Amino acid sequence: MTEFFAKILNMRLLLMTLTLLLVRGQAVFAQEDFPLEYVMENEAEDVEVCQDFICAKLREEILVEATKCRPLASFKRRRMHVRRKTAANSCKLFHDDNRLMSKGKCSAAIRQACERSGIDGRYLAENAYNLQKKGLLEKAGFVNMIWKYDEHTAPLGSILTYVGGLGHGYGHIEVRVNPHLYCSDHCNDHPVSGQSAATNRRYKLVGVYLPFASSIQISSRNPTASGVHN
Repeated sequence: MTEFFAKILNMRLLLMTLTLLLVRGQAVFAQEDFPLEYVMENEAEDVEVCQDFICAKLREEILVEATKCRPLASFKRRRMHVRRKTAANSCKLFHDDNRLMSKGKCSAAIRQACERSGIDGRYLAENAYNLQKKGLLEKAGFVNMIWKYDEHTAPLGSILTYVGGLGHGYGHIEVRVNPHLYCSDHCNDHPVSGQSAATNRRYKLVGVYLPFASSIQISSRNPTASGVHN
């Protein structure tokens, strides 16, 4: 019976989210595209959930960003041998699979989702590699908790940054929406480093970022670090 009421509550949350997105006039994901458990999983077993308002908002807003009809980044267009005119609208190129395909604009998606979540986006107008190298996420109010988490244990709502990449050196950045969904300008059911042995070698996790207030709460519960992830 408890499980039944939990499903009803989650369905109401989904309907509220879809209604909000429709009112905003943003690109909207259908329920069949994002199954119920892909939207918000607040009671995920064995996975921490960042309870900060910013984290909850990021989980919502990054789904909007993943569905947008973005122009492909120049390196992505060249690698795919796509004409500039065709690459100007990813929805025409990828059709119904738009949310599943990278446009090479992961950091732009994160920045826009952060801005709508109340974060000052002026520090975030860089690619993922530079966001990490220059400490720009810290300037925007986040704290790197890499000493405690990796991409598989990161709290829901945290921002993950990677250096390296396949065919480019810009790195990658994504939000962990739920235990089985990682999103930026597209969504995967695994972290970018977990797709294959090749991606695991190319992408190295270097940051698990949480809002400052949340990081203080977590650190106070765990005063000593259990180890540093390499």
